[in-house]
Amino acid sequence: MNQPIRLSGYTRFNFAMGILHGVFYQAGLAISSPTTVLPVFLSHFTGSLALIGLFSAVVTAGGVLPQLVVAHRLEGRARTKPVLVVAIWIRAGAWAVLGVLTWFCTGCGPVFTLISLLVLLLVFSTAGGVANVPFMNLWGKTLPVGLRGRFWGHRQLWGGLLAVGSGWAVKTVLASPIAFPRNYALLFIFSFLLMAFSYIALSSVREPEGDVSPERPPFRSYIAGAFGLFRSDRDFAWFSLTQVATMFFAFAMPFYVLYGKNRLGMPAEEVGVLIAAQMIGGIVSNLLWGWLSDRFGNRSVIRLTAAATVIMPALALLAHHSGWSLLIAVFAISGVIISGSGIGFVNYVLEIAPEPQRPTYIALNGTLNGLFALLPIAGGWVVDITSYHVAFWISLGIAVAALLLSVRLKCLRSSAPPLD
Repeated sequence: MNQPIRLSGYTRFNFAMGILHGVFYQAGLAISSPTTVLPVFLSHFTGSLALIGLFSAVVTAGGVLPQLVVAHRLEGRARTKPVLVVAIWIRAGAWAVLGVLTWFCTGCGPVFTLISLLVLLLVFSTAGGVANVPFMNLWGKTLPVGLRGRFWGHRQLWGGLLAVGSGWAVKTVLASPIAFPRNYALLFIFSFLLMAFSYIALSSVREPEGDVSPERPPFRSYIAGAFGLFRSDRDFAWFSLTQVATMFFAFAMPFYVLYGKNRLGMPAEEVGVLIAAQMIGGIVSNLLWGWLSDRFGNRSVIRLTAAATVIMPALALLAHHSGWSLLIAVFAISGVIISGSGIGFVNYVLEIAPEPQRPTYIALNGTLNGLFALLPIAGGWVVDITSYHVAFWISLGIAVAALLLSVRLKCLRSSAPPLD
């Protein structure tokens, strides 16, 4: 019988600080979300959807491109937290500047505003890409395997609940008599304050020294060796294939709501019901995913998440016969998938990676995740030239492949000892 793991005071402190960071960071990001608030703000300065899409692409690309460069620099360091601290406070500073600039520059022209916002978003997202590698490495070093599931689960659970409150705050500020653009400036400043509080908590996490690679090769050799891991580490290669196939659910994700509205007669005001279903699905499932991860391993979380990706497009196809209300279940399951992916795949990488090479594994995984942002573009192209149903059938086929691939994943552990 497994003996309980007794947690040190440092571990308990780091766990608490990590939860505070996750909760307040999610709330802060929700107030100035790059996918909701910022596009509306941008629409006041340009009517070009392509230009607004460019800003979204900048957020994605900035978060992906630096990761392998950072991993190359960090594999020779016993402590990586100093890089993390610098990067997160640069991120906070970018949002503070955005808030102040928006408040005082009420008469600035659209060109100046758009260029300033583009630069600040690039700084924010690039600093996030730099921070991701030491951030994930930090939790791989400081939290035992049997605690990581609950850690990410609680971050997502309470952060999601506070993000709901952030949505109410956004509605209140934008409905207030405060004139544009100062109403958005207030949102950006509130976002900065919440992020700053979260970064104070993250900056206080205590990092132990870790094992490092004996020597750091030139960058070109390092990149070749990093991508060579897909050949030399078959377990990591199977994991990466499984993740790509599972995350393919994003291919059709933006089109379920349009399918309901344009094909199934769903009233426009019911979109809020679908969003609520997605949030509830994610919030409720977080604790289940965390418990499964800690007690039975992350392979079980990944397999069940892959199974959920099969159910989602299947229900959407059935909605053609039963009506749009079945899309409520589709969106609830999408929340379950997002939460399961955020726990299962993240923890599997931390567990499978050898400690000296953990930054490289994290960076490869982060770079791969960046490609998922392109999937809705391909999905939209398929819908345009064929139909919604074809996109859903493609999503269903890849989901079945993901479930089959998940069977091949290496079992890193069947259970974890209980924590005292």
